[in-house]
Order: sequence, then structure tokens, then C-alpha cells
Amino acid sequence: MARGAAPFNHRVLAGLRRSKPVDGRLLSAAELAQRVGTSKARILAYEAGTSVPEAARIAQLARIFRVPAKELYREPTSPQDGIRTLRLSAGLTMAELSARLGISVAAYRDLERAAMLPARTDSTLPLRLARELSVQLREIDAALDRHPHAGARRQKITQLLDTLFARAHTTHTAAVIDMAEPQLLDVARLLRRPPSVVCRLVNHELTQLRLGLKARAEATASLAYAQSDREAQRARSLIEAHSRAIDEAPERAATTLVRFLAEAMSSRQWRAVVHLVNREVTVPEPVARELADPEAWVALIARNFVVRERPSGNGPAAYTLSAWGLGRIMSQAPLYGCLYPRASAPDEQLAIRLRLRMTARRSNVYRPDAGPLQPDG
Repeated sequence: MARGAAPFNHRVLAGLRRSKPVDGRLLSAAELAQRVGTSKARILAYEAGTSVPEAARIAQLARIFRVPAKELYREPTSPQDGIRTLRLSAGLTMAELSARLGISVAAYRDLERAAMLPARTDSTLPLRLARELSVQLREIDAALDRHPHAGARRQKITQLLDTLFARAHTTHTAAVIDMAEPQLLDVARLLRRPPSVVCRLVNHELTQLRLGLKARAEATASLAYAQSDREAQRARSLIEAHSRAIDEAPERAATTLVRFLAEAMSSRQWRAVVHLVNREVTVPEPVARELADPEAWVALIARNFVVRERPSGNGPAAYTLSAWGLGRIMSQAPLYGCLYPRASAPDEQLAIRLRLRMTARRSNVYRPDAGPLQPDG
């Protein structure tokens, strides 16, 4: 990290040295300098704001005063500083953090400066980043989502999809996007995914738009043949809702694709959760490790797809789907079908049965605040 680059709060350091005892007494500038291995003049320069310590030195100062390192940093003034500030608060350089994450410095630099996740990774990277920085996963997701470069990419993808989606309005002919079209290739480049994958995903979104156009046409016909004011008003409301969704389709599709691909499970994770749906079972931990590696299960738990249950006896822990996870899996199944076309899909009927069992299980749980359970009949 270059000197002068960190959002260091020199006033906080000066205040800590003058007000927070260390080993029972306040430290002089010379005593603090001796503890960190620098000169008195350098400490005074830190406190005056004329010199900025390295991230490791800031972490060292925080340990001396027994405060979190983030207290010695100013709040980021720009959304693009979110991940960087979290890294500096942890006292890590780019090289140190990238080594811990198992990615190159160049790949990490893209993540921090441009909110671009490595093209070849799985959904565990944001989780591992949160763990190394000692923050919640949602803070990482929010920082990446708010980054100006991420917003600019979404806007560019929206413009490209707007052009590609124009064909959806042509009637009496199928609307299909070819993998070799220039706009599709530009979308694939921005998403950092193979054109074949992006082509399937974009065609799926195009199909959703066509269904919306069809529904609006049906509502327009209903309005034309309405037999009452009530029926006509209902048709007008449907037309308005469908028109709004049609106008927003490119932007909505861009947001969907960016977020889905940023958080997408690996193929092994997807096959594991599909196994949980289609077998309608709770998977013991030894079996779970055959379906996906332990880190993958940790990521699924962190994102609330899966719950790790500890049995009352001496048996092994087991993994089961959460109610939210089941809903999310079923709603994203078409997208995963585009991402992993050779993988099995979750069975809708089995998912319904599983959801009913989850609902029944919750309704049978005794809650002290709800009073005693009433007998049937």
C-alpha cells in the first residue's frame, strides 16, 4: 500500500494516546514509538496527519490501545472504497489478502477496484473474504453491489439487452438470440462468462419478456370484449402492470444476470441441493462430503440455503434445506438450468411435498408464548 493512500484518522490516534491508558498509564509519543518500532517524530507526524502509517502499522497501533483497527480509519467517502477500507481495517495488504484467499494479486485488485469477481471461482470467495476481514457476508455483498464500476457494468448490460430484446416485439416469428451476435458477445465479456452460457441465460430472459408481451395482449383483448366496468378496470390494471414490466425488462434482466452469476453455486453445490430436494432427505455429514466439499456446505449455510442440524444422540450432524433455501432454489432453477444444462433439475412436485412437510413441522412446534397445544376435535 502506498504511503498517504489509507483513509487513516489521525485525530483518533492522537485522542487515544492522550486519553486511553496502556498498562495503567498514558503513553508519551516516545513510549508509543518505542512499542511500534519507529521514531517519536514519526508518531507525532501520524497524529498531525502529515504522515500516514501502513496498514500493518495501523493494526499494530490498534492492538496497543486494544481497539478495533477500523476505529483508526475514516468512514469511506466513496462507494468504491468499501472493500478497500475493510481490508485496511484488517491490517492486510493486497498481497497478504490475496494469498489467504488463494487468488492472484491481479484478481484481487480487480475485485477491490472494479468489483469484479474472478471468472473461474465458486460462490465461496465472498464468504472467505468476509471471514478474512472479520465482517458479515452481507457487508461484502453490499460493498460489491454499491461499487460504481458494478453500477456502470449493469447500465452497459442494460443498454445491450435493450437492443437484443427489441426483437421480442416482432409478432408471428420466434425471438431467439444467436451466440455470435456482437451485442451478446459484449454482454458475455462484461459478465466474464462463456458466450454459450450467457446466450442461454439471455434467451431465457427474452422468453420471459415474450410471455409478458403475450399476457399484455391477452389483457388488451379482455378490455376490448369486457362486459362490465369492473371487468374493464381489471383489464386496464393488468395492461398497466404488464406494460411497466415490459419497459423495465432490460434493466431487470441485467440486474438478475449480474447478481445471479456473482452468487451462483458451483456445479457440485447445485447438484447437492438438488439431491436434497429430489430425495426429500436430510443428508448426514459423511454423505454430504461426498456430494460437495466442506467449504461448499459452509457457503450454503452462510447464504441460508442449508441448515446444519445436530442430532440429539451421538449420530453425525446432518444437512437439510431451509424453507427460504427451498424457495430460492425453485425460483432460480431455470437460471441454473441455463448455467448447468447437464445437471438434474429439482422436481417441482417433490419440492411442493417438501415445503408442506416444512410447514407442518413448524406448525407442530410448541411455543411457550402461544399457550398449550389444543387437542384435535
